[in-house]
Amino acid sequence: MRKKLATIPQIKISKGIWFVYFSVRDPLTEKMKPIKKYEGFKLCNNDAERQKLGESLIISYTEKLKTGWSPLFDKENIIYSDQLEYHNLNEHFTKLRKASKNTRFFLNEYLSAKKQGLKEKTYSTYVSKLRIFCNYLDNKGFENYDVCEINNKIIIEFFTFLIDVRKLDKLSIEKYMQIIRSYFNFLKKKNQITLNPVFDIVKPPKTKDMAARPINNLDLKILLNSILESDPQLYLACMFQYYLALRPGQELRLLKIKDIDLYNNTVVVCDETSKTTRRTVDMSEDLVELCHQFYIQTYNRDFFVFGKDRIPGPIKLGKNTLRNRFNRFRDKLNLPDTYKFYSMKHTGGGKLLESGRTLEELRAHFGHTSILSTDYYVKKHFGNRNKNIINNFPKPF
Repeated sequence: MRKKLATIPQIKISKGIWFVYFSVRDPLTEKMKPIKKYEGFKLCNNDAERQKLGESLIISYTEKLKTGWSPLFDKENIIYSDQLEYHNLNEHFTKLRKASKNTRFFLNEYLSAKKQGLKEKTYSTYVSKLRIFCNYLDNKGFENYDVCEINNKIIIEFFTFLIDVRKLDKLSIEKYMQIIRSYFNFLKKKNQITLNPVFDIVKPPKTKDMAARPINNLDLKILLNSILESDPQLYLACMFQYYLALRPGQELRLLKIKDIDLYNNTVVVCDETSKTTRRTVDMSEDLVELCHQFYIQTYNRDFFVFGKDRIPGPIKLGKNTLRNRFNRFRDKLNLPDTYKFYSMKHTGGGKLLESGRTLEELRAHFGHTSILSTDYYVKKHFGNRNKNIINNFPKPF
Protein backbone atom coordinates (compact mmCIF):
# COMPACT_ATOMS: atom_id res chain seq x y z
CA MET A 1 0.00 0.00 0.00
CA ARG A 2 1.26 3.49 -0.87
CA LYS A 3 0.18 6.76 0.68
CA LYS A 4 0.55 10.22 -0.82
CA LEU A 5 3.02 12.13 1.36
CA ALA A 6 3.68 15.33 -0.59
CA THR A 7 2.93 17.18 -3.80
CA ILE A 8 5.55 18.61 -6.12
CA PRO A 9 6.48 22.23 -5.14
CA GLN A 10 5.18 25.00 -7.42
CA ILE A 11 5.59 28.77 -7.76
CA LYS A 12 2.48 30.69 -6.70
CA ILE A 13 1.57 34.39 -6.75
CA SER A 14 -1.18 35.78 -4.55
CA LYS A 15 -1.96 39.51 -4.43
CA GLY A 16 1.45 40.25 -5.90
CA ILE A 17 3.28 38.13 -3.32
CA TRP A 18 5.43 35.28 -4.62
CA PHE A 19 5.95 32.00 -2.78
CA VAL A 20 6.63 28.31 -3.33
CA TYR A 21 3.68 26.07 -2.53
CA PHE A 22 3.39 22.34 -1.86
CA SER A 23 1.52 20.13 0.56
CA VAL A 24 2.60 17.29 2.82
CA ARG A 25 0.67 14.72 4.77
CA ASP A 26 0.52 15.33 8.49
CA PRO A 27 0.82 11.83 10.02
CA LEU A 28 -0.91 13.03 13.16
CA THR A 29 -4.12 14.06 11.37
CA GLU A 30 -3.78 12.03 8.15
CA LYS A 31 -4.59 15.24 6.25
CA MET A 32 -2.60 17.05 3.61
CA LYS A 33 -1.19 20.27 5.01
CA PRO A 34 -0.44 23.23 2.69
CA ILE A 35 3.07 24.70 2.94
CA LYS A 36 4.03 28.18 1.71
CA LYS A 37 7.66 29.28 1.52
CA TYR A 38 8.27 33.03 1.11
CA GLU A 39 12.00 33.20 1.90
CA GLY A 40 14.19 35.23 -0.42
CA PHE A 41 11.48 36.64 -2.69
CA LYS A 42 11.34 40.01 -0.92
CA LEU A 43 15.05 40.50 -1.68
CA CYS A 44 14.51 40.18 -5.45
CA ASN A 45 14.39 43.33 -7.61
CA ASN A 46 12.10 42.13 -10.41
CA ASP A 47 9.91 39.25 -11.58
CA ALA A 48 12.73 37.65 -13.57
CA GLU A 49 14.79 37.33 -10.38
CA ARG A 50 11.74 36.03 -8.50
CA GLN A 51 11.12 33.42 -11.20
CA LYS A 52 14.74 32.30 -11.09
CA LEU A 53 14.65 32.08 -7.28
CA GLY A 54 11.37 30.16 -7.38
CA GLU A 55 12.78 27.61 -9.79
CA SER A 56 15.83 27.17 -7.59
CA LEU A 57 13.64 26.67 -4.51
CA ILE A 58 11.51 24.10 -6.34
CA ILE A 59 14.62 22.05 -7.09
CA SER A 60 15.84 22.40 -3.50
CA TYR A 61 12.53 21.40 -1.90
CA THR A 62 11.94 18.56 -4.33
CA GLU A 63 15.38 17.10 -3.60
CA LYS A 64 14.73 17.44 0.10
CA LEU A 65 11.39 15.65 -0.15
CA LYS A 66 12.93 12.93 -2.23
CA THR A 67 15.98 12.45 -0.03
CA GLY A 68 14.16 12.63 3.27
CA TRP A 69 11.27 10.34 2.32
CA SER A 70 12.80 8.10 -0.39
CA PRO A 71 9.89 8.74 -2.80
CA LEU A 72 8.99 7.50 -6.26
CA PHE A 73 7.35 9.70 -8.87
CA ASP A 74 4.25 8.54 -10.72
CA LYS A 75 2.70 9.98 -13.82
CA GLU A 76 0.60 12.43 -11.77
CA ASN A 77 3.73 13.98 -10.18
CA ILE A 78 2.79 12.79 -6.70
CA ILE A 79 5.52 11.70 -4.27
CA TYR A 80 4.84 8.30 -2.67
CA SER A 81 6.44 6.13 -0.04
CA ASP A 82 5.77 2.64 1.24
CA GLN A 83 4.57 1.91 4.77
CA LEU A 84 8.07 1.51 6.25
CA GLU A 85 9.13 4.90 4.91
CA TYR A 86 5.86 6.39 6.10
CA HIS A 87 6.56 5.05 9.60
CA ASN A 88 9.96 6.78 9.56
CA LEU A 89 8.31 9.98 8.38
CA ASN A 90 5.89 9.78 11.29
CA GLU A 91 8.84 9.63 13.69
CA HIS A 92 10.32 12.60 11.87
CA PHE A 93 7.16 14.66 12.41
CA THR A 94 7.04 13.62 16.07
CA LYS A 95 10.47 15.13 16.57
CA LEU A 96 9.36 18.30 14.82
CA ARG A 97 6.52 18.70 17.31
CA LYS A 98 8.96 18.70 20.19
CA ALA A 99 11.38 21.32 18.84
CA SER A 100 11.99 23.51 15.83
CA LYS A 101 14.81 21.98 13.78
CA ASN A 102 16.19 25.21 12.42
CA THR A 103 19.79 26.38 12.58
CA ARG A 104 19.36 28.74 15.53
CA PHE A 105 17.96 25.94 17.70
CA PHE A 106 20.80 23.51 16.96
CA LEU A 107 23.53 26.16 17.13
CA ASN A 108 22.49 26.87 20.71
CA GLU A 109 22.50 23.15 21.47
CA TYR A 110 25.94 22.78 19.89
CA LEU A 111 27.41 25.70 21.84
CA SER A 112 25.99 24.34 25.08
CA ALA A 113 27.71 21.03 24.37
CA LYS A 114 31.04 22.71 23.54
CA LYS A 115 31.11 25.23 26.39
CA GLN A 116 32.47 22.88 29.07
CA GLY A 117 35.39 21.72 26.94
CA LEU A 118 36.63 25.09 25.63
CA LYS A 119 38.65 27.87 27.18
CA GLU A 120 36.70 31.10 27.68
CA LYS A 121 38.49 32.90 24.84
CA THR A 122 38.08 29.97 22.44
CA TYR A 123 34.41 29.63 23.33
CA SER A 124 33.94 33.34 22.68
CA THR A 125 35.45 32.83 19.21
CA TYR A 126 33.00 30.01 18.50
CA VAL A 127 30.06 32.16 19.62
CA SER A 128 31.03 35.20 17.54
CA LYS A 129 31.64 33.26 14.33
CA LEU A 130 28.53 31.11 14.63
CA ARG A 131 26.48 34.23 15.39
CA ILE A 132 27.63 35.73 12.09
CA PHE A 133 26.76 32.47 10.31
CA CYS A 134 23.29 32.39 11.88
CA ASN A 135 22.61 36.07 11.10
CA TYR A 136 23.65 35.49 7.50
CA LEU A 137 21.15 32.64 7.16
CA ASP A 138 18.43 34.81 8.72
CA ASN A 139 19.14 37.70 6.36
CA LYS A 140 19.01 35.39 3.34
CA GLY A 141 15.61 34.01 4.39
CA PHE A 142 16.87 30.62 5.57
CA GLU A 143 15.95 31.12 9.23
CA ASN A 144 13.17 28.53 9.19
CA TYR A 145 14.92 26.00 6.99
CA ASP A 146 15.35 22.54 8.43
CA VAL A 147 19.07 22.01 9.13
CA CYS A 148 19.23 19.28 6.48
CA GLU A 149 18.32 21.93 3.88
CA ILE A 150 21.45 23.99 4.56
CA ASN A 151 23.39 22.52 1.67
CA ASN A 152 26.82 23.01 0.12
CA LYS A 153 25.55 25.75 -2.20
CA ILE A 154 24.39 27.84 0.77
CA ILE A 155 27.68 27.20 2.60
CA ILE A 156 29.76 28.26 -0.40
CA GLU A 157 27.66 31.44 -0.74
CA PHE A 158 28.31 32.20 2.95
CA PHE A 159 32.08 31.85 2.56
CA THR A 160 31.93 33.97 -0.60
CA PHE A 161 30.24 36.63 1.53
CA LEU A 162 33.02 36.39 4.15
CA ILE A 163 35.72 36.78 1.50
CA ASP A 164 34.15 39.36 -0.85
CA VAL A 165 32.12 41.47 1.58
CA ARG A 166 33.84 41.12 4.96
CA LYS A 167 37.28 40.88 3.31
CA LEU A 168 38.52 38.13 5.64
CA ASP A 169 41.96 36.65 5.12
CA LYS A 170 42.98 33.04 4.67
CA LEU A 171 43.55 32.32 8.37
CA SER A 172 40.14 33.71 9.34
CA ILE A 173 38.41 31.67 6.64
CA GLU A 174 40.16 28.52 7.85
CA LYS A 175 38.95 29.22 11.39
CA TYR A 176 35.37 29.64 10.16
CA MET A 177 35.67 26.38 8.23
CA GLN A 178 36.94 24.52 11.29
CA ILE A 179 34.13 25.77 13.54
CA ILE A 180 31.25 25.39 11.07
CA ARG A 181 32.45 21.95 9.95
CA SER A 182 32.55 20.92 13.61
CA TYR A 183 28.96 22.14 14.04
CA PHE A 184 27.72 20.03 11.11
CA ASN A 185 29.66 17.01 12.38
CA PHE A 186 27.73 17.50 15.61
CA LEU A 187 24.50 17.35 13.58
CA LYS A 188 25.68 14.16 11.85
CA LYS A 189 26.26 12.47 15.20
CA LYS A 190 22.72 13.44 16.18
CA ASN A 191 21.44 11.91 12.90
CA GLN A 192 20.01 15.26 11.80
CA ILE A 193 21.99 15.26 8.53
CA THR A 194 23.74 12.62 6.46
CA LEU A 195 26.35 14.79 4.72
CA ASN A 196 28.50 17.58 6.09
CA PRO A 197 27.97 20.46 3.60
CA VAL A 198 31.28 22.22 4.38
CA PHE A 199 33.45 21.22 1.44
CA ASP A 200 34.92 22.67 -1.78
CA ILE A 201 35.51 26.03 -0.09
CA VAL A 202 37.88 28.23 -2.09
CA LYS A 203 40.23 30.03 0.28
CA PRO A 204 41.49 33.54 -0.47
CA PRO A 205 45.20 34.10 -1.11
CA LYS A 206 47.27 34.83 1.95
CA THR A 207 47.44 38.55 2.73
CA LYS A 208 50.57 40.46 3.68
CA ASP A 209 52.44 38.62 6.41
CA MET A 210 52.42 40.80 9.53
CA ALA A 211 53.09 38.04 12.04
CA ALA A 212 55.43 38.79 14.93
CA ARG A 213 59.04 37.98 14.09
CA PRO A 214 62.10 37.40 16.29
CA ILE A 215 64.12 40.54 17.07
CA ASN A 216 67.75 40.64 15.99
CA ASN A 217 70.46 41.17 18.60
CA LEU A 218 71.29 44.80 17.80
CA ASP A 219 67.66 45.95 17.74
CA LEU A 220 66.86 43.90 20.85
CA LYS A 221 69.58 45.60 22.89
CA ILE A 222 68.45 49.11 21.86
CA LEU A 223 64.78 48.32 22.46
CA LEU A 224 65.18 46.67 25.87
CA ASN A 225 67.52 49.37 27.19
CA SER A 226 64.98 52.02 26.23
CA ILE A 227 62.10 50.09 27.84
CA LEU A 228 64.03 49.37 31.05
CA GLU A 229 64.83 53.06 31.52
CA SER A 230 61.23 54.32 31.09
CA ASP A 231 58.88 51.39 31.82
CA PRO A 232 60.32 48.75 34.21
CA GLN A 233 57.04 46.80 34.37
CA LEU A 234 56.99 46.39 30.60
CA TYR A 235 60.65 45.32 30.72
CA LEU A 236 59.80 42.61 33.26
CA ALA A 237 56.90 41.45 31.07
CA CYS A 238 59.25 41.24 28.07
CA MET A 239 61.66 39.11 30.10
CA PHE A 240 58.87 36.79 31.26
CA GLN A 241 57.94 36.21 27.62
CA TYR A 242 61.55 35.80 26.57
CA TYR A 243 62.51 33.31 29.29
CA LEU A 244 59.20 31.50 29.84
CA ALA A 245 57.53 31.56 26.39
CA LEU A 246 54.26 32.70 27.99
CA ARG A 247 51.44 33.78 25.70
CA PRO A 248 50.75 37.44 26.49
CA GLY A 249 46.96 37.53 26.16
CA GLN A 250 46.12 35.08 28.95
CA GLU A 251 49.12 33.25 30.41
CA LEU A 252 51.24 36.34 31.07
CA ARG A 253 48.52 38.88 31.80
CA LEU A 254 46.72 36.67 34.32
CA LEU A 255 49.85 35.32 36.04
CA LYS A 256 49.76 35.71 39.84
CA ILE A 257 52.51 35.99 42.45
CA LYS A 258 51.54 32.60 43.89
CA ASP A 259 52.25 30.97 40.50
CA ILE A 260 55.95 31.85 40.80
CA ASP A 261 58.28 29.64 42.86
CA LEU A 262 61.65 31.40 43.08
CA TYR A 263 63.05 28.67 45.35
CA ASN A 264 62.44 25.85 42.85
CA ASN A 265 62.86 27.99 39.71
CA THR A 266 59.39 27.27 38.32
CA VAL A 267 56.28 29.09 37.11
CA VAL A 268 52.90 27.35 37.02
CA VAL A 269 50.53 28.19 34.15
CA CYS A 270 47.06 27.29 35.46
CA ASP A 271 44.31 25.50 33.56
CA GLU A 272 42.20 28.66 33.53
CA THR A 273 44.86 30.71 31.76
CA SER A 274 46.73 28.13 29.68
CA LYS A 275 45.90 27.73 25.99
CA THR A 276 46.04 23.96 26.41
CA THR A 277 46.40 22.49 29.90
CA ARG A 278 48.14 23.31 33.17
CA ARG A 279 51.91 23.18 32.87
CA THR A 280 55.02 24.03 34.88
CA VAL A 281 57.74 26.07 33.17
CA ASP A 282 61.38 26.15 34.30
CA MET A 283 62.85 29.57 35.17
CA SER A 284 66.40 30.50 34.30
CA GLU A 285 68.64 31.83 37.08
CA ASP A 286 68.74 35.19 35.30
CA LEU A 287 64.95 35.52 35.49
CA VAL A 288 64.92 34.46 39.14
CA GLU A 289 67.48 37.18 39.90
CA LEU A 290 65.39 39.72 38.00
CA CYS A 291 62.31 38.80 40.06
CA HIS A 292 64.33 39.41 43.23
CA GLN A 293 65.37 42.81 41.91
CA PHE A 294 61.70 43.67 41.40
CA TYR A 295 60.83 42.34 44.90
CA ILE A 296 58.20 40.03 43.43
CA GLN A 297 58.20 37.78 46.50
CA THR A 298 57.19 40.64 48.83
CA TYR A 299 53.74 41.20 47.30
CA ASN A 300 50.41 39.59 48.20
CA ARG A 301 50.37 36.09 46.72
CA ASP A 302 46.94 36.64 45.19
CA PHE A 303 48.05 39.77 43.30
CA PHE A 304 48.52 39.76 39.54
CA VAL A 305 52.21 40.06 38.67
CA PHE A 306 51.36 42.74 36.12
CA GLY A 307 48.92 45.00 37.96
CA LYS A 308 47.13 48.11 36.87
CA ASP A 309 49.44 50.61 38.61
CA ARG A 310 52.59 49.22 36.95
CA ILE A 311 53.31 47.08 40.00
CA PRO A 312 51.77 43.79 41.18
CA GLY A 313 48.18 44.38 42.30
CA PRO A 314 44.62 43.05 42.59
CA ILE A 315 43.51 44.51 39.25
CA LYS A 316 44.85 42.89 36.08
CA LEU A 317 45.95 44.84 33.02
CA GLY A 318 43.73 45.16 29.96
CA LYS A 319 44.29 42.75 27.08
CA ASN A 320 46.09 45.27 24.86
CA THR A 321 47.87 47.40 27.47
CA LEU A 322 51.33 45.83 27.32
CA ARG A 323 51.19 45.46 23.55
CA ASN A 324 50.32 49.12 23.04
CA ARG A 325 53.08 50.26 25.39
CA PHE A 326 55.58 48.03 23.57
CA ASN A 327 54.52 49.41 20.19
CA ARG A 328 55.12 53.00 21.32
CA PHE A 329 58.75 52.20 22.16
CA ARG A 330 59.22 50.31 18.89
CA ASP A 331 57.78 53.13 16.78
CA LYS A 332 59.75 55.81 18.62
CA LEU A 333 62.97 53.91 17.77
CA ASN A 334 61.84 53.45 14.11
CA LEU A 335 62.09 49.68 14.35
CA PRO A 336 60.15 47.35 11.98
CA ASP A 337 56.45 46.88 12.74
CA THR A 338 57.00 43.12 12.49
CA TYR A 339 58.58 43.48 15.94
CA LYS A 340 55.66 42.99 18.29
CA PHE A 341 55.29 42.33 21.99
CA TYR A 342 54.80 38.64 21.07
CA SER A 343 58.20 38.77 19.34
CA MET A 344 59.87 38.40 22.74
CA LYS A 345 58.56 34.82 22.93
CA HIS A 346 59.89 34.02 19.44
CA THR A 347 63.22 35.69 20.22
CA GLY A 348 63.69 33.51 23.28
CA GLY A 349 62.83 30.41 21.26
CA GLY A 350 65.43 31.34 18.65
CA LYS A 351 68.11 31.80 21.30
CA LEU A 352 67.32 28.35 22.71
CA LEU A 353 67.73 26.81 19.26
CA GLU A 354 71.04 28.59 18.72
CA SER A 355 72.28 27.25 22.07
CA GLY A 356 71.76 23.68 20.84
CA ARG A 357 68.50 22.77 22.60
CA THR A 358 66.58 19.91 20.99
CA LEU A 359 63.08 20.09 19.52
CA GLU A 360 61.78 17.99 22.40
CA GLU A 361 63.24 20.42 24.95
CA LEU A 362 61.70 23.31 23.04
CA ARG A 363 58.33 21.51 22.84
CA ALA A 364 58.22 21.00 26.60
CA HIS A 365 59.27 24.58 27.32
CA PHE A 366 56.72 26.10 24.93
CA GLY A 367 53.88 23.85 26.09
CA HIS A 368 53.17 22.44 22.63
CA THR A 369 50.96 19.36 22.59
CA SER A 370 53.04 17.59 19.95
CA ILE A 371 56.50 17.66 18.42
CA LEU A 372 54.85 18.38 15.06
CA SER A 373 53.60 21.71 16.42
CA THR A 374 57.13 22.56 17.55
CA ASP A 375 58.62 21.55 14.20
CA TYR A 376 56.06 23.76 12.39
CA TYR A 377 56.79 26.63 14.78
CA VAL A 378 60.54 26.41 14.24
CA LYS A 379 60.28 26.26 10.43
CA LYS A 380 57.80 29.15 10.36
CA HIS A 381 59.83 31.54 12.50
CA PHE A 382 63.43 30.46 12.00
CA GLY A 383 63.57 28.32 8.85
CA ASN A 384 65.88 25.32 8.53
CA ARG A 385 68.94 26.70 10.27
CA ASN A 386 72.25 24.96 9.54
CA LYS A 387 75.40 26.34 11.16
CA ASN A 388 77.63 24.34 8.81
CA ILE A 389 76.11 26.18 5.83
CA ILE A 390 76.31 29.54 7.61
CA ASN A 391 79.90 29.16 8.84
CA ASN A 392 81.51 26.63 6.48
CA PHE A 393 80.04 27.24 3.02
CA PRO A 394 82.82 26.61 0.45
CA LYS A 395 84.22 29.75 -1.19
CA PRO A 396 83.63 30.07 -4.97
CA PHE A 397 87.38 30.18 -5.70
